[in-house]
Amino acid sequence: MELTRRQTLGLAAAAVAGTTVAGTTAATAAPAHPDRWVRDTLRRMTLEQKIGQLFVCYAYGPTAGTADTRNTSLYGVATPAEVVAKYHLGGVIYFTWTDSVRNPEQIAGLSNGLQAAALADTGVPLQIGTDQEYGSVVRVGPPATQFPGGMALGATRSPAFARSAGAIAGRELKALGITTDFAPDADVNVNPLNPVIGVRSVSSDPALVAQLVSAQVKGYQRDGGVVSTAKHFPGHGDTDTDSHVGIPEIHHTREEWTRIDLPPFAAAIRTGIHSIMTAHIVVKALDPSGDPATLSRPILTGILRDQLRFDGVVITDSLGMQGVRDKYGDAEIPLRAIEAGVDQLLMPVDPGLAYNSVLNAVRGGRISEARIDESVTRILKLKYDTGLVGRPYVDASRIPAIVGTPANYAEAQRIADHSTTLLRNDADLLPLSPAPRKVLVTGYSPATLATALRSRGATTVLKDTGTTPSDAKITDALAAAGTVDLAVVLTNKAWDTEVTDKLAKQQKLVNGLLATGTPVIVVPVRDPYDVAYFDAPQTALVTYGSTVVSMEALAKVLYGEIAPTGKLPVEIPTHSETPETLFPFGHGLTFDPRDTRLTVASYNIHAGAGEDNVFDLDRTAQALKALDADVIGLQEVDVHWDKRSNWLDTIAELAARLGMYPAFAPIYDFDPPAAGQPRRQYGVGVLSRFPLLNVQNHSITRLSTQDPNPVPAPAPGFLEVEIDVRGRRLHVYCTHLDYRGDPTVRRMQVADTLRILADDPAADLQILVGDFNAEAAAPELSGLWTRLADSWTAAATTTGGPFTYPAVAANKRIDFVTVGAGLSVRRAEVPAEVPLAEAASDHRPTIADLSFRP
Repeated sequence: MELTRRQTLGLAAAAVAGTTVAGTTAATAAPAHPDRWVRDTLRRMTLEQKIGQLFVCYAYGPTAGTADTRNTSLYGVATPAEVVAKYHLGGVIYFTWTDSVRNPEQIAGLSNGLQAAALADTGVPLQIGTDQEYGSVVRVGPPATQFPGGMALGATRSPAFARSAGAIAGRELKALGITTDFAPDADVNVNPLNPVIGVRSVSSDPALVAQLVSAQVKGYQRDGGVVSTAKHFPGHGDTDTDSHVGIPEIHHTREEWTRIDLPPFAAAIRTGIHSIMTAHIVVKALDPSGDPATLSRPILTGILRDQLRFDGVVITDSLGMQGVRDKYGDAEIPLRAIEAGVDQLLMPVDPGLAYNSVLNAVRGGRISEARIDESVTRILKLKYDTGLVGRPYVDASRIPAIVGTPANYAEAQRIADHSTTLLRNDADLLPLSPAPRKVLVTGYSPATLATALRSRGATTVLKDTGTTPSDAKITDALAAAGTVDLAVVLTNKAWDTEVTDKLAKQQKLVNGLLATGTPVIVVPVRDPYDVAYFDAPQTALVTYGSTVVSMEALAKVLYGEIAPTGKLPVEIPTHSETPETLFPFGHGLTFDPRDTRLTVASYNIHAGAGEDNVFDLDRTAQALKALDADVIGLQEVDVHWDKRSNWLDTIAELAARLGMYPAFAPIYDFDPPAAGQPRRQYGVGVLSRFPLLNVQNHSITRLSTQDPNPVPAPAPGFLEVEIDVRGRRLHVYCTHLDYRGDPTVRRMQVADTLRILADDPAADLQILVGDFNAEAAAPELSGLWTRLADSWTAAATTTGGPFTYPAVAANKRIDFVTVGAGLSVRRAEVPAEVPLAEAASDHRPTIADLSFRP
């Protein structure tokens, strides 16, 4: 088809105008009354132009004037503007792969150029659309605001969030010249094996989907000013076949369809939705012919038009999908769609074939021109009612004030913050303390989360294994897990071994990590159903998406900056032949974010390490790593202790292996046994994940049971380190009181301890770790309990007790953690014993899980 001189001039003008075209064209002079404009426009349109209005196609190229050989192959013309003019298109759709959505200014320029082409051809502006559902379906990326998707909204349970997301999305799209959003997804995802809907759906609960879909429609249309399109009618939520590659069949009865699938579409229609997209699915309860809904008159006319009274625009899903092509040829499909009640035909495989098929069907009498007029009238009315006729162009200079603003980003983050769902916290791992730690971040697209964790002081080891990890990548990730304090693994449709991950390698990765012994946090960042396919992770959360805001929200929850408040919008069944409920609808754990966690351990690392009586740094470091503590007080630390430690600086070596900060206070100094050897020392130490702000060794009464008159005399051996924990100054004292079971000596030691503690500001936090030989109820210790609380006694529940090694008597409570005012004891425990040959010490540690509030 040749362009007329008028069309050519129009396109040239558009190319010159670029993105600066103002909204002043002949279209703005249209009659004020919409019915009159629609009637007059329809009257002057040729049959070819009317049929063109039914088609919504894509074109390749970032500008209206960009020549692309892919356009030539598909349409016979080179530029997007020529595509619009050749087929008198009523609409276009943007994708990343068509080079349509590179950046906001480019999008606006393309939109203006295509509008100029349409107006030059028919005088009717284009309906420009895209699939901007957010979450897993996004076409316009940053700097446009990226919101969590449908199921994340469902987890918030908030219509207000659903509406505000739709409002901002609508305003941003409209600023780019995109006038139609093919959203929201109104499907009710009741099938966990649904390969195409999943997290695109709000929920498995029809009422919740209806409520939030209605709110989204209000946001898109009333607040955002764009056309909203509910999809995929009559409901794509209960299928295990992807309609892109096959034809799904929904086996719901009419009653089940009415109860499950209908409510969201009915709610959208009541709210005034402008457009509804059809599904390429077979629902024999609604149409026993076996035709897909897109081609079914009983469904689209009988139910959607007549029963539900929808008189807006009905658009097909892509006509290139196999679900609609399985039964009929590409020339027949558009005819049957129109006969069924469709108004717009989206993305036919062969646009020329489809266009000419409709044209010939009208000329041949199979489809009446009156039927075409019926659909064109709806399309024209939609364009007029939504303001497109009056303002077809956008002003690119206004984009920075509308698209991706700080306020919009903040709202997206606020929504994401309320969506994260904590499924399991069996090990009481969350929230993490704010201590810096080494974290393996692996699995699907972990870089964004790693960035969020690094901003919180973590050192990250990044291992991106994707959705189909190779064995080599799995081996590499498992090896890295042995070098870190914590592993976080992200999964994406790990349940889907039919398409996404055919060899179940994500499952292999997760289960391998869980077997390493390193604390592991498992996070499905798409379908929550993944969690049922792993070996019962103790800590699991769901984000329903992997956008920046969702990963930031996840990091906030992990570190206890916010509480997890998301509630499952679906049920998660077990992965078995006879599924049971693993997590019910509405499940979601939480915690109080005002509590800052802190884990403190006390451990006597006696130089006699196991049965071989050889101090082994690697074995000791492994034992200390297993404590997973933020602060560890160590007793009987031997530094440069002859050949058994190879003259190493024990505390420094342990700190290096664990990635912690060391402090040491000697009790005894020994002369080197030979010239040139470092000085041997024996004392107490502290290892901390937090940087040490101050280190001091205080004086305290010392008398030894082994040698009443040691030479040289003992050093103080009352170590203090100061650290900052979320703005609170924390004093950690470590001492070795295991000298004499003499009450007089203990009274003196307690008096010294209280004197030192009294020097700290009242607002500061205090912890005393160490060991002693005395019952907690010993009267000479009573003064200590006026200032401090024994974590072992204060804990509501304890494990491994009631005493640490050797636990033969009440006065042999060797290791202790005591806390001052402001610190609460969540639990205290002694870890399970290991075989003595594998033990790092002939003592056993005490671990106290503490918390405090600002």
